[in-house]
Amino acid sequence: MEAVLFYLFGALLLGGAIAAMTSRSAVAAAVWLIFAFVNAAGIYALLSAPVLAILQILIYAGAIMVLFLFVVMMLQGPTLKSELKSIGDRKWWLPVGAILVALLNWMRGVNLEGFINDAPAGFGEIKGVAELLLNKYMITFEMISLVLLVAIIGAVALASNKKGMPW
Repeated sequence: MEAVLFYLFGALLLGGAIAAMTSRSAVAAAVWLIFAFVNAAGIYALLSAPVLAILQILIYAGAIMVLFLFVVMMLQGPTLKSELKSIGDRKWWLPVGAILVALLNWMRGVNLEGFINDAPAGFGEIKGVAELLLNKYMITFEMISLVLLVAIIGAVALASNKKGMPW
């Protein structure tokens, strides 16, 4: 059962990523990306990493995508004619869906025993993640926080109607 769910989450993740890349609207692309992030969290949960699954939803699907949607909605100008086309114009969804259904039917007959190996003791616990973030990868963690700070300052500068920085 885990293998079927793994492949289902993987197919939905791939479909969400493709839809995000081919979407004509930036807001619709962000929503498809949130869908892909949630499916990635499902894969993490299946692989016995609940902390990563929760972090994926809280940080990526929650905070980062809300920030991205806020910036897109704040900076997006008038609607383009290409954005007004409906999703019905995309005829490629039908063959992709048929291929996914055929793949899931094929997987039902395949022996998938022993798909997920036993994880080592303590795998995916918060203590291990905290030790990695605050010991081995501390400099990288702090550099990411500086990049996010610069991004916030840039968003404030773009939101300002004045030339230059708002202060």
